[in-house]
Amino acid sequence: MKKETVIKIVTWLLRILCGGLFIFSGFVKAVDPWGTIFKVEEYLSAFGIPVIFSLLRLGVFALCAIEFVVGCFLLLGCFRKSCPIFAALIMVFMVPLTLWIAMENPVADCGCFGDALVLSNWATFWKNIILSAGILWLIRYNLKDICLITPAFQWLAVVASGVFIVIIEFVGYFNQPLMDFRDYPEGSALFATSDPDDYHGIETFDVETGDDTNEEASNPQGKELVVMIPKVSMVSPATTWKLNSLYEWAQKNDVKMIGIVSGSTEEIEEWEDLSMASYPIYLADDTAIKEVVRGNPGIVYLDDDKIVWKTTLNAIDVDDFLDPEVSGDASTFVIDNARFLKNSIFIYLIVMAFLVLISFTPRLARTLLVGKLANQRGVRHH
Repeated sequence: MKKETVIKIVTWLLRILCGGLFIFSGFVKAVDPWGTIFKVEEYLSAFGIPVIFSLLRLGVFALCAIEFVVGCFLLLGCFRKSCPIFAALIMVFMVPLTLWIAMENPVADCGCFGDALVLSNWATFWKNIILSAGILWLIRYNLKDICLITPAFQWLAVVASGVFIVIIEFVGYFNQPLMDFRDYPEGSALFATSDPDDYHGIETFDVETGDDTNEEASNPQGKELVVMIPKVSMVSPATTWKLNSLYEWAQKNDVKMIGIVSGSTEEIEEWEDLSMASYPIYLADDTAIKEVVRGNPGIVYLDDDKIVWKTTLNAIDVDDFLDPEVSGDASTFVIDNARFLKNSIFIYLIVMAFLVLISFTPRLARTLLVGKLANQRGVRHH
């Protein structure tokens, strides 16, 4: 096999490997931007850097989008010279960072693949070393292979990839992760039941009973709304009004509703006075709440203690739950995350496939024309 052929094969394999890793890393963090925000907060805390949330949120959105777009272009061979260089600049920052994390162990895992795939800190470092070696190869040889989308259409690929991943991020931020890799996915049990098989291998969610009620938190034989508030001090008066409206809707439609909150004793007492909540309140650690549902407040809907759906309160497009037009079926309150994600991916892949097709059409036409001319010359020669 010729050396040039070997170089092209290795280049394509490394495009797939390096591009695939960047795509996977960006995508699994983008579907759950809150999880990425929490992880970056851990990093900043380890460095002693104060958190400015608006900047942190912008940085997380940008990080996920950049990783995903760079991965797509590495895979497709777009921007054959500049894209590997940009990827190398990312690794110049990531390799020393992950080496320090592996040596000092300030966080349990780097979070580079979100909750989808947890690697040890040393495994993450060596993964970045291998990735960097592949990127260096692409800097040297990427121009020797063709790009699947020609330069004339690559700006459309930038737009399509950017719009796709940002939409995924916004839905994950304002609603719920479109793919749930945490310990409490839909269909699992949230509270303790009498049958250990109902847990599906998932640890039971623990709550502490509030001072003013001894009622059981779980409702194993009925429908239940669980309002989860990881930071009770950040709940606005408008939010408490909507929660009370939801509670009245729940009573009207024979649905149990409880609140599970986290905060200091003073914060919780102040919130109870402000909210005038009539539903039972339980206490839990904020980390446990974030593990179940994103948002402040987040809402979990249970049927016989099995999670049916999860969402944020703000994502429920209802201003007043007592409006006569509001459905008595709680399943109408949320979008189908799985279907939305499938449709989004399908549309994105169709767009990218179309760009590849129109990129290859002139090449195919030239190839056919050259073949036709060669055949004509051959006929005249005979």
